[in-house]
Amino acid sequence: MVNCLILGFGRSGTSLMGGILHQSGYYMGEGLYPPRHSNPKGFFECAFINGINERILRSYDYNLLNEISPNLGKIHSPYCPGEGHRWLTYLARDVQVMSTDRSVSEEILKAVSIPNFAYKDPRFNYTLDVWLPFLKDDTVFICMFRDPAETVESVLTECATAEYLCDFAITHQLAEELWYNSYTRLLQKFDQISSRKYIFIHYKQLLSGSILEKLAELLGTKTNEHFIEKRLYRTKTTRQVRSETQEVYERLCSLAKFNPLFY
Repeated sequence: MVNCLILGFGRSGTSLMGGILHQSGYYMGEGLYPPRHSNPKGFFECAFINGINERILRSYDYNLLNEISPNLGKIHSPYCPGEGHRWLTYLARDVQVMSTDRSVSEEILKAVSIPNFAYKDPRFNYTLDVWLPFLKDDTVFICMFRDPAETVESVLTECATAEYLCDFAITHQLAEELWYNSYTRLLQKFDQISSRKYIFIHYKQLLSGSILEKLAELLGTKTNEHFIEKRLYRTKTTRQVRSETQEVYERLCSLAKFNPLFY
C-alpha cells in the first residue's frame, strides 16, 4: 500500500474515490466531515488537511492581489473567498503558488509522516507545488474528473444548498472558468513532473468499477468496490461548455483512456 493524494476539482467524484480508499484501509485524517445531502456517504476530508491548503491559498485571494475585485452581490465569491471557500477560489493560471510559512511546512511534515495516507482536497490542484518537496517519490496522485457541464451544475447546486456557502456568489460562467483554471494548472504540473506516478480517472470509470483493478495494481492494495452506489449519480445536463473547456476535457479523457461512447 503506497501513499496517495486525491486531486480534482470539487464535485468530480473525489468523494467516491475517498470512500473507496477509506474502506480499503487508507488513513484520510481525523474527524472526517459528516455526510450531507450532496454527499450522503461522506466527504472523506478533514479540517487539518483543508486548513493547511486554506492557509497556503489565503495569500493568493484575488481581492488581495488586485486593486479591483468584481462584486457579484454577496459578501463572498471566488474573487473574495471566506474560510472554507477556497476550493472555489479564482486563481489565474499564471500565478505560482508558494509558501514560506514555517508552520505550514511543519504541518505538512506531520501529515505525510503518517503511514498509508490518502488525503483528499480539491485545493491540491492549486497547492501541489507546496506539498511536492515533502512527498515520497512513490506517492501516487489520483486525478479525478467529470464532464465539466455536469460538474458546473453540481457546484451550483452545492453553493445554493450548503449552509457555509450561503453568502457565496457564483455563476455558470465563473464556475466553468474555475474548472478550466483548475485542470489547466494540474495538467501543466504533470507535464513538468512526468516521472511521478499518477492516474487520471473519469467519474464514470470509477462508478462502473472498470478502473478498480488498475488502481489496485498502482496502489499495491485491494480496492473496496462495495462502496460504489450508482444511484448516487444524480447530476445530468444538456448544457454546453465553451470550446476551450471541451478541449481540456478531451485531453483528460485521453489521459484516462475514457471513451464516453462506451459508458
